[in-house]
Amino acid sequence: MENKYSRILVAVDGSKQAEWAFKNAVAIAKRNENSTLYVASIIDATIATSGLSDPYIFNSFFKKTKKLVESYVEVAKNEGLDNVHGIVEQGIPKIVLSEDIVDEKDIDLIVCGSSGLTGFKRMLMGSVSEGIVRYAKCDVIIIKQKSLPEDFEAEIAAKFQEEE
Repeated sequence: MENKYSRILVAVDGSKQAEWAFKNAVAIAKRNENSTLYVASIIDATIATSGLSDPYIFNSFFKKTKKLVESYVEVAKNEGLDNVHGIVEQGIPKIVLSEDIVDEKDIDLIVCGSSGLTGFKRMLMGSVSEGIVRYAKCDVIIIKQKSLPEDFEAEIAAKFQEEE
């Protein structure tokens, strides 16, 4: 039996894997009539208090993140979804995504990539997807790296990175 989802949250960070998660979330939303899709990107508070603590740098990063989320929202609407909303917040991503937004928007499904950041940043923050699975009160779909088609190109994320 297939679950019905009416309020779907997808986490994006500008990575190829997050864009594949987004495409999966759009497909799930299309299969579930009258569903609402929330596209969220969370600016990590630990990063925001480091080098991004300069207001100019933080504001610039916030604007770029907002533009990225708006790009995903526009693509989802062009794919035929009517109820699509973007969310950009600052905080601890695994908590904001798995608890705050889930409670506030009554989310019943979260879709995210298994990894977006690599190296030191991931070690510093811990895995966001692991935290989402651990703390979320709703169903979670984790998109694994090996599920990406070999020919998949992250077009939205690529445009965002070109502008940097």
